[in-house]
Amino acid sequence: VRRPRVEPHLLRALPVLRVGVSHGERLRLGPSAPVQIPEPINLPPEPLPTVVPTTAAPPTSVGPQTPTISPPGAGSPRVAALVPPPKGLDAAPPSIAAAKAAPSTRINPGSPPPPPMQVYDFGQRVQNVVDAHSGNVDIVKVNGQTVARPRHWDYIEYDDYGRPTLFNPLEEAMAFRYFYDGAYREAFVPSGGRIVIDGAAPGLYPFTAVGESHLAAGSFYGGASVPKGTGEGKPPPDYKLPAPPAVYPDVLISVPANNQTVQVGQVEVIGRDEHQVPGSQDTFLLDDSTLAWGQINDPAGSTQIRVTKTQPLPGYGPTDRGDYLVALASRQDLAAQTAPPAKPWWPSVLGYGSLAVALILIFWFMGRRSRSAEDNAGL
Repeated sequence: VRRPRVEPHLLRALPVLRVGVSHGERLRLGPSAPVQIPEPINLPPEPLPTVVPTTAAPPTSVGPQTPTISPPGAGSPRVAALVPPPKGLDAAPPSIAAAKAAPSTRINPGSPPPPPMQVYDFGQRVQNVVDAHSGNVDIVKVNGQTVARPRHWDYIEYDDYGRPTLFNPLEEAMAFRYFYDGAYREAFVPSGGRIVIDGAAPGLYPFTAVGESHLAAGSFYGGASVPKGTGEGKPPPDYKLPAPPAVYPDVLISVPANNQTVQVGQVEVIGRDEHQVPGSQDTFLLDDSTLAWGQINDPAGSTQIRVTKTQPLPGYGPTDRGDYLVALASRQDLAAQTAPPAKPWWPSVLGYGSLAVALILIFWFMGRRSRSAEDNAGL
């Protein structure tokens, strides 16, 4: 069998494609031509990107976007058990004025200085106050357990920079526990002292405060303009104070665990907690003292929010399924004592007037009888 002739010029044009060529033809054709590799082209190096130094964003007074609570719907119940607001702390007016004017200690909320005492345990101090059963804390029974209801901390102001200022008019030092920058922190305020918190991060920050015999709760909000140096002087001209969180009054709350509806005097929305299960990721602060988880209801619902978990001491202690709110609603004796309304003046006037008229009639009748007796004796 005669094989077809392979043209040499084709083989030399394709030196690497010799798979179908016999060994004899390879010997006759000789070695293939070397493959020519082109020389690399020297290109100028690309210029390095210009590195712009990053600077911290200026403080903003715009807080994080939080969901809003709608007004009560048309089908809302007209009567609901009212959760009484917490009582305040008792401090003498001169002590309040002195603490408010005391020199301030500036602290970083993310790393406050440790308390001056060497042995200090926040939880143990809370337990000591609860066990003492003093008149500075209220005790509530929740599912057979003893739960402390803190008083409300009213001694807080904001300076020109929008920084929260905590002052302590009590006769004992207080420690404040709050959640800031991903961790729980504790700030110490001595008796008669005052601290200024450089709270630049916007948001609402609930806290629990404890002393030797007092237990309180409250909150402060961030978004301040943090001054440099000693913080003297005024903030920048274009700076606007952070707006306080929205406060929703007389909010109707459903507690599914107890199948109850209660009403709370004021509710603030803290934000979202993605660590919770769906339906419990909205976080609230009730009466500026109770931390709660749940969900904002649809505007057409019968209640405005749903609460699935509460914590009586914000940032510390056990939680429940909302039983704490139901227990508070049944204890109207825990409400803050208010001055009794002034009585109208007219009932007393009418009372004294009626008494005077009665006395006049009695004396007139007695005088008439006396004159009648004298007339009869003269006859």
